[in-house]
Amino acid sequence: MTLMKHCNWGGCNKVVPKDQSFCDKHEAMNEQRKDDYKASLNHQSQTDTGKQVRKDHQAYYNHVRRDPEANTFYHTKQWQNVRDYVYSCDMATCQVCGNAVADRKIVDHIHPLKVSNEERLSQDNLWTLCYRCHNIKTQLEESIKSRPNGNNKLKHITRDWWIKAIKEKIK
Repeated sequence: MTLMKHCNWGGCNKVVPKDQSFCDKHEAMNEQRKDDYKASLNHQSQTDTGKQVRKDHQAYYNHVRRDPEANTFYHTKQWQNVRDYVYSCDMATCQVCGNAVADRKIVDHIHPLKVSNEERLSQDNLWTLCYRCHNIKTQLEESIKSRPNGNNKLKHITRDWWIKAIKEKIK
């Protein structure tokens, strides 16, 4: 039996499979909405105002949302040097999907910082990811962490397992 839910489009009462976000009618509209949003971001990032908005958002995230201990770590010179090294070794390419990572260096911990602090600067525990793959990995981490013994599981997941799991979500 397939689990069902309502379409995510506001006001739509159609029922869709749980692994689907929108009904057929609203899927195309959502894709257009996303394309328009991405185009506006690209335009904004080219202007001084857009660059300032992005900088302000990052400052807000670091100050309000990010764990203070992690924020302190991510601003150390040691981290920045290791991050730059891994980014260049990975040739600014997402290690899951192969897309170029050009506008911002996203070097991610394979075993999350909170569960494996001793590996925080280990190059074997770091890889470059694009925004899409990083967001998928973060969602999967949150899902795993919320389960019983989740932090221990996160500590032992391999790079190959992450690649497989993220690629499954991309499809």
